[in-house]
Amino acid sequence: MRWVVPVAAGLALLACSSLQPLPVRTGETCYGCRQVVSEIKIATEMIDDKGHAFKFDTVECLARYVTDHPDEKINGVFVTDFKTGRMFNATQAYFVKGSVMPGGMKKNYVAFRGSDDASAYAKAQNSTTVEWKAVMDALKTS
Repeated sequence: MRWVVPVAAGLALLACSSLQPLPVRTGETCYGCRQVVSEIKIATEMIDDKGHAFKFDTVECLARYVTDHPDEKINGVFVTDFKTGRMFNATQAYFVKGSVMPGGMKKNYVAFRGSDDASAYAKAQNSTTVEWKAVMDALKTS
């Protein structure tokens, strides 16, 4: 019975140490391009080694910032699942370059947690799915 309290305290500390993104809200300023975040479904976030959250309006802004600052100490990079609106780790995402708004001309990378959702969106957008590394590589050359 003596071990219950230390184990419970250890589990509580472990739960508190998991890296979680903060919600991104419309009207906030993108840390990368300084534009206003207008579409939450494509918003992203980076958390540095001090636990500070930096919000970005698109996958491209986040990836460009990370690419342009290779010495930045980053603890987490998060993207929004286009289907559910929930943030998750960018390294677990499937990305599709497509139009966010119906009939829109601007193409942005859109993140999905599930490969089936990404594949369906890619087919509708006449596009393909890529992973985080491919997004980063594409922005290094642009």
